[in-house]
Amino acid sequence: MTFGALSGCSPDTLIGSPRSTQASPRNLLLIMVDDLNDWVTALGDHPQVTAPHIKALAASGTSFANAHAQAPICGPSRASLFSGLYPAQTGIYGQIKDEQLGSAVAAVSPTLLLPQYLRSHGYYTAGRGKVSHGGGQDGMFDEYHPRLPENGHYGPKPDKRFKWESNRTHTDWGAWPDADEKMIDHITASWGVEFLNREQANPFMLALGFVRPHVPWYVPQKWLDMFPLNEIELPTVRANDLEDVPQAGRDLAAVPQMPTLEWAEENKEWRPIIQGYLASIAFADHCVGMVMKGLQDSNYADNTITCLLSDNGYHLGEKQRFAKMSLWGRSTRVPLMFAGPGIKPKVVSDPVGLIDVYPTVTEMLGLPANSENAGRSLAPILTGAGSLPAQPQVSVYGDGNFAVIDQRYRYIRYADGSEELYDHQSDPMEWHNVAQAPEHSATKRRLARSIPTDARPDILERSL
Repeated sequence: MTFGALSGCSPDTLIGSPRSTQASPRNLLLIMVDDLNDWVTALGDHPQVTAPHIKALAASGTSFANAHAQAPICGPSRASLFSGLYPAQTGIYGQIKDEQLGSAVAAVSPTLLLPQYLRSHGYYTAGRGKVSHGGGQDGMFDEYHPRLPENGHYGPKPDKRFKWESNRTHTDWGAWPDADEKMIDHITASWGVEFLNREQANPFMLALGFVRPHVPWYVPQKWLDMFPLNEIELPTVRANDLEDVPQAGRDLAAVPQMPTLEWAEENKEWRPIIQGYLASIAFADHCVGMVMKGLQDSNYADNTITCLLSDNGYHLGEKQRFAKMSLWGRSTRVPLMFAGPGIKPKVVSDPVGLIDVYPTVTEMLGLPANSENAGRSLAPILTGAGSLPAQPQVSVYGDGNFAVIDQRYRYIRYADGSEELYDHQSDPMEWHNVAQAPEHSATKRRLARSIPTDARPDILERSL
């Protein structure tokens, strides 16, 4: 494959999606939930997840059960989402500062970032919270409110960590602060509701970025109390799970700044970690519920498309790790759902990617397509107007390391040529690497055709 030449929960009221009466919505509500893995909604890989508002939103619209981030880490995933370009097109494989995003994209394409594109068609664009990696690039929105530095970008935080000491990660878990109103995400949700109460002269895009369940897993005690430690169900893992993983795969996924599964077990912290993650999901879902109620009570309930997604997944002990930043399924698979007027309730199992969000949004809003978009519009699926042929999805982590995912397989090829292949039909947990089995040679060749042959080198090492 080549890309071709590029031009230069609390017991609050359950809230679902907005009412659906019009076929041509004017507005977009984009909700981004950081590090939310495939434990929720139609994906449902953990039985104790409490996320009734996200579940209601998914049930009222189209949920994609096989959706994947184009990169399993915040910066390049969000850069791809908002530019509509693959990381291999832009060379953005790692974290990138917001102020560098525009110039990095402009170096390979004249495309506008999604909020800018909507603005060019008369939209008022507003955002708050963790929308792009650092919050929001200057000029990306008409109105943008970053996270609050006085609380810490991932805070608020206690003066001293509770469990995990490392200055290379925000990872920690415990009860903090003492009230929802002190949490950045609650502030973001409240502002979103206030925005929806305004009279808007123009159609709008409202983007809200919720930090939880990104680390640290700090939430008020009441959210932790929802998940008693003695009732926590741990993910099923295999002690020898990495034995058939090539050394390149182990090296790429190594995260020495994070807890290991061995450490968590020895220190009896695995259940508290899961508790913190589940509680963080429940709190984020509460914030989603606040926004959805605000939309439902507003003047825009009948003409607004809602899209909820996560930027990447997260391992909670699987593959012996607590982290994202790998090419395995738990890192790349993400929630992706659309709801609102004209969108049919269904669950779609064909592979799709966050790369498809930009062209889908523009078509659903009745805007001209951006010819620079590398993804494809999912609007025919959302509206029931047609179907799309199944197309493998490509995720990348680091220069030259790719995963290709179709309806059945995940094929991983590292920069040194070593490989992994998992058959999800018989091995959904990706425990058995069958890349060396002769009977899978044709499958590997087929999936390898989706790996770009003209990927740009990592610009963060060259010029940024």
